[in-house]
Amino acid sequence: MTVTIEVPASRPASLPKPPGDAAQCDTLAEVLSTAAARYEEFGEEATRLRDLRNTWWGVAYDAYVAASRKAAPEHSAMAGTVRRVGRAVTSYADTLRDLTGTHDTLVERKAGLDERRTTLIADIEAAAEATPEMIAALQQRATDLGADYGVLVADHDTLQRRVGENEDLLRQAFEAADTLTEGLSGDGGIGETARTAMQEPGAPGSGATPAQVREWWEQLSDAEREAVIAAYPGIIGSADGLPAATRDQANRVLLDDDLARLRAKEEDGTLSTAERRVLANAEAARKALTKADGYVDPTDGERPGGTLWLYDPAAFGGDGRVAVGVGDLDTATDVSVQVPGIMTEMSGVGGNTDEAIRLYESARYNGDGSSVATLFWLGYDTPESPLDPATYTPDRAADGGQRLADAVEGLRASRSDDPAHLTVIGHSYGSTATSYAATDHDLAADDVVLIGSPGAGPADTAADFSVGADHVYDGRNSRDFVTLFGDEGAYHNPGGLGVDPSSEDFGAQRFEAESVDRSSVVNTDDHSRYYDHDSESLYNLGKIVDGHGDEVNAAAHSYDPWYWGSVDPEWSREPTTDVPGRSDTRADDVP
Repeated sequence: MTVTIEVPASRPASLPKPPGDAAQCDTLAEVLSTAAARYEEFGEEATRLRDLRNTWWGVAYDAYVAASRKAAPEHSAMAGTVRRVGRAVTSYADTLRDLTGTHDTLVERKAGLDERRTTLIADIEAAAEATPEMIAALQQRATDLGADYGVLVADHDTLQRRVGENEDLLRQAFEAADTLTEGLSGDGGIGETARTAMQEPGAPGSGATPAQVREWWEQLSDAEREAVIAAYPGIIGSADGLPAATRDQANRVLLDDDLARLRAKEEDGTLSTAERRVLANAEAARKALTKADGYVDPTDGERPGGTLWLYDPAAFGGDGRVAVGVGDLDTATDVSVQVPGIMTEMSGVGGNTDEAIRLYESARYNGDGSSVATLFWLGYDTPESPLDPATYTPDRAADGGQRLADAVEGLRASRSDDPAHLTVIGHSYGSTATSYAATDHDLAADDVVLIGSPGAGPADTAADFSVGADHVYDGRNSRDFVTLFGDEGAYHNPGGLGVDPSSEDFGAQRFEAESVDRSSVVNTDDHSRYYDHDSESLYNLGKIVDGHGDEVNAAAHSYDPWYWGSVDPEWSREPTTDVPGRSDTRADDVP
């Protein structure tokens, strides 16, 4: 009996690589950002030198003033247009890299399918006396192979469509700035696709809620998403409700533009004092992001990747706002948000990113194998120093609490159909801000942790927190000077920032947080040791972040007897380090 088995043809016939060179596009974007800086410089100088009445007057002077009044705003407008086109090129290059990566994957898949096809043909030719069962198996292999080729063709068609859309978006950006009138307009360089998408209901900047922003995003096509990222990175990069990967892409566009533009002005000697701070913040963000991107998880040898979730280097008078994540905030099972205290500014984000990495590592090393993402969040205006009056009043903590609650709501809304176990950790004055968020603004967290706290703000007890008393944790190093500011009870230490959350009256779950390097007296050094490697504090923080707060090593609460000063039972306990189950937070071969 002759049986014919039809072997599917190899498809698609070819897999052309997306046209273009992302690296060269990056170079062009840098050139455009530099050109934008030149236009910006001219506009600023023309404005600054406009009034020369003390040294010059007459008809010629009047003509000069008239010309400068026209030239200054025109050059400023052109700077904005060139900057927008440069950002569009950066976004194009980023997308091109992704598309090229997809192309390479398709090439590998086709090679695998072609190898299966070759093997199938050889097996058919060798099956001269095949049984019906063997023939059925060969036929099924041919059917499966044909279906897999079909999926590959569909994926290739999608890639080709996205390549075309990416090309078209950049064409729109160029064409929206190819005349002098467009170049001097307020939206030169913004293509029609982006402009139309941002007019749809739920677009960020329209007053929409994070949930509405997420719905708006989900309804956009791939081309519309790429268009709004390129045209409106400042809005997209800080829009609560959008996926973390989207915010990251937009903020990296902003970062690249700031670095190129401000470095050009620095070379020319025209960088203002305010711009110098912005440049320093941008450079600090770049270093922190490079560190997060390059981090290797020692538990599996993989790179979890970094995320620039928030980027606003000029905020708060140049102190800046920034949030850097480690791990995939869009998919991780366990997510944490770390809130810092006084004197924390964007220029120091590198050290804070180190802490996020250590927390990530602790949660993974002592965890249950679940995926983890940690986010350092500096989204409020921290007090400047121990001498700053704001340090001893709750105003900035109250404002920070509102901002924190909004940020966490945005994280929640961005993945409402796949909620993470979410932990918020407030350190120092940041613990007071966290308390305001959890007490006054219904913080959307599962667990709240206060470490090195000078007071729990408006909360009288842990039961006042939105997460419930069983999910409120406190870590206090007995030598930490800052924790003495918390109100211990009816008789002693009536601080201005609220109740000491380590006290038995407050009712939080206190965990061990002593340091082997602690001093014999209270000091400020121990205030900065809560994220140290192989420390009791980091061990317990990792357990909580991983969703196993019930496994922390409990510490006795401080208390306030009427006949004596406040007492901390942890004062006399011997601390541990690098002890499994107590303070071991990383693999032995990790430096």
